[in-house]
Amino acid sequence: MRFPPEIRHTCGNLLWLRRHAEFERRHAPGDDRALHERFLELVRWRFGRDVSKLGVESASIEQIGRGIQALPQIDEVRPRFLFRDGPKGSGRILLLPGLHGTAATFFRLASLIPASMTIVGWDHLGLDESCRRPKRIDEMAASMLEVEDWQGLREDEPLLVFGFCIGGILGHSILEQFEGRAGRLIILDGHPAESIVEVARMRRVVAMTKALRDSVRGGRIEQRLVRIGLDQLRALGLHETGAIEQSITLFRSGARLSFGTLSADTWRGHAREVRQIDLPDLGHSDVFRNGHEGRIVDAIRVA
Repeated sequence: MRFPPEIRHTCGNLLWLRRHAEFERRHAPGDDRALHERFLELVRWRFGRDVSKLGVESASIEQIGRGIQALPQIDEVRPRFLFRDGPKGSGRILLLPGLHGTAATFFRLASLIPASMTIVGWDHLGLDESCRRPKRIDEMAASMLEVEDWQGLREDEPLLVFGFCIGGILGHSILEQFEGRAGRLIILDGHPAESIVEVARMRRVVAMTKALRDSVRGGRIEQRLVRIGLDQLRALGLHETGAIEQSITLFRSGARLSFGTLSADTWRGHAREVRQIDLPDLGHSDVFRNGHEGRIVDAIRVA
């Protein structure tokens, strides 16, 4: 589904939130009213805004995406979403989205993971207008890990991290700061930070300029989402990908990626072991957009 460029990231997030609400309603008792209320709740969680006055029951995603730009933030934006609360001490799985993405992308994946571990999705930090946007990869990772520790993650528990696209390097930094404790990193189409040099500087500047220009026409939320993404791209240029003591499973789609070539060799030297699983018949976002989560869940199950 294509949205106007000036609000495409806002609308993309809203679409995944609606799909998340629809999925929950299909797997739990409730009517259309319950679906509507859950969607409002998820939007408020993600954006800190109440869209109930926008006629959400009949409005399109594009209409909501335009209307939400002018609404004031009335609640704290909560980037951490608990998909499942497992028994204490059973370990934790973190799900990290791609550039401009949302944790709502992972609603089906989370439902397929059979392990008893706690499952948490993280949105990218910085959407809350009362907080500064983090500007470094290790700072973003440290903030997430600090919250997980505060939420009861123990030193003797395994930590499994799944990262899509740029979520892969964020997950790598989290495990690097996890200091050798039990864990594993699963990546889908994600590069080490140094791969950004394969994107010509002029091409990056042109793309960033266009994204900012479009977002100004969209509104304050779209501008914030775009700036978060640009902060992350700049952070890649400052980040030095270290080595983690855990292993990596790399899923590689058949798509041509903007950060250049990607294979297990790209990550060698940055982990104890790297294993590659190819998905040549799938595009970059097909796993989530077209319901192919079952193709990757085994790697998380046995991690």
